Amino acid sequence: MLSLAKILVVDDEVDFLKSMQSILSDEGYEVIVAENGTRALHLVEEQKPDLVLTDIVMPDVSGLQLAHSIRQSSSKSIPIISITGYPFRDDISAAGPRLVDLYLTKPLQVSDLLTALNICLDSRYLD
Repeated sequence: MLSLAKILVVDDEVDFLKSMQSILSDEGYEVIVAENGTRALHLVEEQKPDLVLTDIVMPDVSGLQLAHSIRQSSSKSIPIISITGYPFRDDISAAGPRLVDLYLTKPLQVSDLLTALNICLDSRYLD
């Protein structure tokens, strides 16, 4: 099976990572996982994913800090989708329009996730 794209999933909840890895792999994506933002930053540089799917609230480096670091790096054009289990917050809206491409809330609906992935990955090729 030909891989559609390489996706880095970042979340401090191991069960969520396993679930996302299973769902996305079944859809034909190559999936890389990181349990924290620090590891994710290394993987962005090493693996050059096509998209980053990250939790916002994590203990070491938040998803917004991760997004900011990516936007300041040579990988700044990678689409980033942030996920949160919390309602929309002021710090998210204050982060700026290009820090993160899309926001999703937990619990995720698989159809919403796949739609978001398609939107972000398609836009990479339109820019």
